[in-house]
Amino acid sequence: MKKIKLAISKVLLSTIIVSSTFTSVAFADAELKDTTEVGAEVKKEVQKQAEKISMEQAVKTGLENSTQLKQVQNQIDISELSKDRTKYLSRKLKDGEDRVESGKTQIDNAQKAVDAGITPQDIVLENGSTIPAGTNIKDLPILDNNQKEQILGGIQSQINKSREQLIGGQSTLSESVSDATKQVEGNLGASSIDSLDIDSTRSIMNAMATTSFEVTKDSYDIYKNQIALLIQKNYYDVLKAQKLLEVKKKSMERGEKQYQFASDSYASGMKAKDDMLLAKVYYKATQADYEKAQGDLNNAIIELRKSIGVALDEEIILTDVLQEKVEKQDLLEGLKSANESRLEIKKALGEVKIHDLNYESVRKIYPENTFQYREAKLLKEKARLNLDKTYKDVEASVRQSYELMESTGNMLITTAEIVNDAKESVEISNYKYREGFGVDNSLLKKLDLESAAGTILDVIAAEENLSQVEEQIVQITYGYNLAKMKYFNDIGITIY
Repeated sequence: MKKIKLAISKVLLSTIIVSSTFTSVAFADAELKDTTEVGAEVKKEVQKQAEKISMEQAVKTGLENSTQLKQVQNQIDISELSKDRTKYLSRKLKDGEDRVESGKTQIDNAQKAVDAGITPQDIVLENGSTIPAGTNIKDLPILDNNQKEQILGGIQSQINKSREQLIGGQSTLSESVSDATKQVEGNLGASSIDSLDIDSTRSIMNAMATTSFEVTKDSYDIYKNQIALLIQKNYYDVLKAQKLLEVKKKSMERGEKQYQFASDSYASGMKAKDDMLLAKVYYKATQADYEKAQGDLNNAIIELRKSIGVALDEEIILTDVLQEKVEKQDLLEGLKSANESRLEIKKALGEVKIHDLNYESVRKIYPENTFQYREAKLLKEKARLNLDKTYKDVEASVRQSYELMESTGNMLITTAEIVNDAKESVEISNYKYREGFGVDNSLLKKLDLESAAGTILDVIAAEENLSQVEEQIVQITYGYNLAKMKYFNDIGITIY
């Protein structure tokens, strides 16, 4: 009996540790709002048949009804629009640069032609005749010097106006590039990038917009999985509550049986009244525990209904059960899966890509002894260091989840043997109480038969131990299922 109690105390301690671990699992980011319409239809008079629902169906229904997931999708659409706008602005910058360069070339060529007395374009005279482009006006005999000066002066005036317009265009383009550079500078966390050429600015802008969109898009699956995790947890909560209700029912039935025996024995004069009263108190306590377990189950079902977005009074029957068989998982495969699917790593890789690109752009413009070059290099190193840290953090989280799953699985295997011992203890206590002397007296001590005398307190203690062991088996089974669920989430594997 002492060995059984000692084993039970170890199980209780281990379960408390597991319980505290699971209550800290990060479900905060996946907290769901009640998606049931405020103006829900009045419940029909004819009760619908209870709907059977598996865990997979519950997750699917919850995801379809999730307002939070729709908000994430909306943010993805906004991010995609921002990416498209950035690409459009990037093209506008390039087109502006091309037009400025083309205009500058044309003006420079026109100026060279005028300086040489050559017409850069066709000239229509007042009499309707045309002087073709490329004509050397100084060699035209049909024009006097005054006419030649007027023509060249008019062309020069047009060139000057075009040059002023070009300068204005260059200024506008420079301001646009400067604004874009400042935006890039802010997003990169840099403070000393004075200017980048247009190609570098465009490349970084596009890379940042694309990376932001990809991370936001990937976050949809992360949020989706977190919502699925919460639904799975609520599903497991109901399964646990059902199992605990079964345990409480068995305990109540054993208490009732013991009370009936003590009552009948007291009525026939075989047992003392205090035995009957103690058995009655214990039986009433098991009834109260059963009622509490029923209330806990009802609340767990309501929470599950809320998380999947169905009517809070809708009858549902869960078809899945708590998994009691411990399965071995491949940790190395899990780590590989996590490195390929975790959002933190994808985000860190995106930052490395952006800062590598920024560094390559800056070093083409600024020498190594400038603040701009040194800052770009440091930011690049910072991104690399952050990536290394992220890899280590992810690996640590996966290994911790794996160890928790393994230890909980081992607890489940170990405690399975304790149930049989506790049941046997109840049987022995009952037998000694029913068939033994049932009382303590000096004669038993003299005859060394005291150990053969079972008391109602021994029976109740054995009953309570059995109930505790059965409850802890349920708690550990529940803990193992949660630990396994968390491990698969940490390595990026979903059930849908």
